[in-house]
Amino acid sequence: MVKFILKRLFYIIVVLFIVSFFIFWLYRSMPGDPALLMMQGSEQDMTREQWNAALEALREEMGLHRPFVVQFGIWLSQSLQGNFGFSFITRISVMETVRVPMLNTVIMNILNLILVFGITIPVGIRAAVKRGKGFDNGALFGSMIGFSIPTPILGIIFMVIFAVGLGWLPMTGMHSAIQPDFATEPWAFLWDRFRFMILPLATLTFVATAGLTRFVRSAMIDALSMDSIRTARAKGLKEKTIIYSHAFRNALLPVITVMTGWFIGVFSGSMVVESVFSWNGMGNVYRTALDQNDIPILKALTTFYALIAFVGFLIMDLTYMIVDPRIRFD
Repeated sequence: MVKFILKRLFYIIVVLFIVSFFIFWLYRSMPGDPALLMMQGSEQDMTREQWNAALEALREEMGLHRPFVVQFGIWLSQSLQGNFGFSFITRISVMETVRVPMLNTVIMNILNLILVFGITIPVGIRAAVKRGKGFDNGALFGSMIGFSIPTPILGIIFMVIFAVGLGWLPMTGMHSAIQPDFATEPWAFLWDRFRFMILPLATLTFVATAGLTRFVRSAMIDALSMDSIRTARAKGLKEKTIIYSHAFRNALLPVITVMTGWFIGVFSGSMVVESVFSWNGMGNVYRTALDQNDIPILKALTTFYALIAFVGFLIMDLTYMIVDPRIRFD
């Protein structure tokens, strides 16, 4: 197993290097002059000759006159040290720009992950066991709603119901205009932040559970029809043991595959929800960088999403071995 993990880590490093090369090439090939973009707004502070000299000096500092391979090598070397450059728009370092939004997105998606697993698995199992009955029909109806309503529209519906209609929750933003002090009122501070997270978190969770619940239900129905399950029932085993120890274990392999794909896409998929609710997360930062052609931020976030995908696939393979002892990575 250790040998397999080391081989996969080596594979991740090689593929990430190739992906990084194409990411750098893609954004470097986009039209526009990065140095000219950074110099915008400074024309009135100097003469034309001074401005042209400053522009050429900045191009030299950014290495734009060097060969493409040299530029990529410099960027890769700096990225491995945690230096992804500076934003073209704000002149702030990329790490400083994405630090807080990344933390916000990670916190919300971890909570989303917990909720989706906590809801999808028991509901999908019960729907399969109660196939054709009231609970199953209700679960299918709820998942159909989640499938049929686009995510932005669902977020707006939640805002209209819970923020405008009932007034229970704030509509958009990250915190109150006058927020509690964390040092003196830590619980009030955390509750204030959590209140603003509820609606975007509910939107993400509702959309994810709609598809995953149906998949868990389908996998469990297939597992419950296996000959080994009939044999277990004929031996007189308890129904709970049959469902959770035998059937669910056989249904886990396809479920893990689908949930891994969902986990990989959840970070980039939260972009729409963060935009709807004005949530200061990576999705909002990525969208803003796309609008403003802020190449350093785009390169850093795209590389991060690629890394998340590689790590997700490694976790999936290791989980296969835990769930099914017949799988060995020798």
